[in-house]
Amino acid sequence: MLPLLTNNGLIKNKTGTVMSLSSLETVRQLFLKLKADPDVDTSAFCEQIIELFPLLVKEDQEGISVEFYKWAEKYKTNRPVVFCYARYLKLAYDFFSEDHENVLTEAPAIQKVFHENNEPAAAAAVGAFIGSFHRMLGNVDLSLKSLWDTYRQLSKLNRFQHYKMACSFHIGSIYVDLNNYEEALPILKNTLSLAEKTQDGIWIIYTSHGLGKLYLKEKNYESARLMFEEAMDVANKTGLPWLVASAETELANYYFETGNYKESEILHTRAIEARIGNRLLGGAITNYIRLGEIKIKQSQPGDALAVLSKGLALAEQIKVKPKMYQIHLLLSDIYHCKNDLGQSLFHYKQYHYLQNQAGQEDNAKKIKNVRLVFEAEQTKKENSIIKKQKTEIQKKNIELQDTIDELTITKAGKKAKAFTLLIAIVLFILQDGILHFVFRLMPANNFWLSLVVKMVIIFSLSPINTAIEHNLIKKVVKKKKRVLEEEPDSEISTDLGFAV
Repeated sequence: MLPLLTNNGLIKNKTGTVMSLSSLETVRQLFLKLKADPDVDTSAFCEQIIELFPLLVKEDQEGISVEFYKWAEKYKTNRPVVFCYARYLKLAYDFFSEDHENVLTEAPAIQKVFHENNEPAAAAAVGAFIGSFHRMLGNVDLSLKSLWDTYRQLSKLNRFQHYKMACSFHIGSIYVDLNNYEEALPILKNTLSLAEKTQDGIWIIYTSHGLGKLYLKEKNYESARLMFEEAMDVANKTGLPWLVASAETELANYYFETGNYKESEILHTRAIEARIGNRLLGGAITNYIRLGEIKIKQSQPGDALAVLSKGLALAEQIKVKPKMYQIHLLLSDIYHCKNDLGQSLFHYKQYHYLQNQAGQEDNAKKIKNVRLVFEAEQTKKENSIIKKQKTEIQKKNIELQDTIDELTITKAGKKAKAFTLLIAIVLFILQDGILHFVFRLMPANNFWLSLVVKMVIIFSLSPINTAIEHNLIKKVVKKKKRVLEEEPDSEISTDLGFAV
């Protein structure tokens, strides 16, 4: 299996460009091998593509998923596993593009076809998307169930390590959110250990962030700092701008929480530059909000207004209402401190208006998502029932085939006995004439000679019967193979071609 990020691996360039291109080139090479050799190990190659997929930039993810799907669509019938993985890549792109509705709708169906094509590991890996989606909706019980099921299956099969770590990271993070630090700590530590062992930079960074936040909540500041600094170091080695900006933001938040506003400001400013340069505007707005809070802490209202105004302009550009109303509240507080009550009231009204709108939209989404979750769970239950029914049908089919085989053998045995009896009658009728022709000098009515010949005929009947029965069964088997090659779904006749 190819590692996602390695300390000695795909890049060393801190601009991020080389890393992205190397991942893309690796994926394309794997894709070319798949297209060139129909008999290649499809599952292994597709697993490597899927493990590398999260490293690609959004445009490359879209390009690869679309190209792969168009190619695989031609092989729906004769190479169904390839088409299953094409659907998986499309699902992964939808997930990373935050098209959660499509993910929840398609995921159970994709799991079903993976099971039908004997790909249990890939079916399990889909569960990582489902569990993450439930976590985003706040469905903690459903999220934990899906994530734990996926984690256990992937651990058992020792496949899709990146998605296994995704499950354990989210499980640990949920426990942190629930303030269950005792459960969260060993899970996150194990995730970090596996990420370091497999040199998976994404989960080294994110899990270090998770542990850092846990230690910060426990006021274990030294351990928290070490975790955030480790994440920063690994992010710099990857050279991926979005990972570097994420690590800078988390380390900056640590400095903010511990009162080191100068270092926090430097890192947030650096993260803003990287995120705006790479069109990661949502993250940049978060950095602007925290920079505004830093300026307020430093009693610099003028600088705070300038920074928050930039953040508000970006939030209005991409229409992110939760960020917009957060900024309006901060602006209202600043103008109130400056005794500009008119501006303070204006921003406070905007804060309430946008908060209400965002709340209504969020409720509408929740209602829609509850319906999707219900439908997805129903589909999952139906798939489970269908799977059990299919297993039962297969079991009955095997029993039926065994019965047919037994009947075929019995039928062949009866026909062989009929043939053997016919041969015996003919031999007994012709024995005197044969003896007279062969032994001209001996009397035809020689009792002992006739007895010996009869005994030879009698003892030869059993091997003759066995040979005839074997030949008849062989004839049925050949006919069955020929029919299966020509028409795989056709019924096999057990007619031996002659009457009893």
